[in-house]
Amino acid sequence: MPASSIATFGVRPGSRTTMARAVRAETTKLLTLRLCLNTMVGTVMLTVLLSWVLTNLIAAAHRAGRPEEAAGLLGGTAFLVILHYGQIGVILLAAWSMHQESDSGSLRSTLISLPQRSAVLAAKAVVVVAAAFITAVLSVFGSAGIRCVAIDCTAESSQIAATPQATSGVLWGVILYWVLIAVFTYALSVVLRSGLAAMGTVLAMALIVSTYLVNITPLAKFLPDQAGAQLYQLPPPTPGDLGPATGGVVLAVWVAAALITAHLLFRRQPVRR
Repeated sequence: MPASSIATFGVRPGSRTTMARAVRAETTKLLTLRLCLNTMVGTVMLTVLLSWVLTNLIAAAHRAGRPEEAAGLLGGTAFLVILHYGQIGVILLAAWSMHQESDSGSLRSTLISLPQRSAVLAAKAVVVVAAAFITAVLSVFGSAGIRCVAIDCTAESSQIAATPQATSGVLWGVILYWVLIAVFTYALSVVLRSGLAAMGTVLAMALIVSTYLVNITPLAKFLPDQAGAQLYQLPPPTPGDLGPATGGVVLAVWVAAALITAHLLFRRQPVRR
């Protein structure tokens, strides 16, 4: 097929090579940024450690016959509370991936060496997805496993969900949520042209604003974090909830909209020196 025909279908000659180069370059940057690596390692270690601590405390309260001290939590599923706050790590990681370049001026050098802005944007997204996925897998399965040091995971009362399939759905739901919220944060950092602004916005929304709004309006359940949290809610769903499938689709729509907006703006934005 002639090169002109390939271009007509939106596939340029050498585009795969360009993309591969861009991904390698962004991976190298991530591996040489101490803050990014520290964030990944710190997130895994903290979530696993805090999951163990919380499981011990909740189990001790139930063994002592003081369930009121457990605040309604059970030893087998208490670690999910820690995983909810563990999203802070991947949000920071995603925001920093753009902040470290745009604020230091190195983004200009990146675009000089690789003028295809779409490739740069996509490569950064690929690296963010990979980093968030690795962090999430280690954090989620590490936290689920460490609780068995504090409690008897073979006991029926210590199961995460009623069936192995439901348990797997909850754990992979957390991982999917972490990855999607990381990509959303990354796209927002491009739109706002500030990783710090994106990080502050997503953290405020996920930890404060949406929690307040959900008690005021039912529309709050369509916010990215509230919809995405449905991915790892324990079955059966509460009446009125979106449910894992619908919640995941809503979050995916938010992510897609943010990425499209980021792409349109990034192609036209002047680069800071």
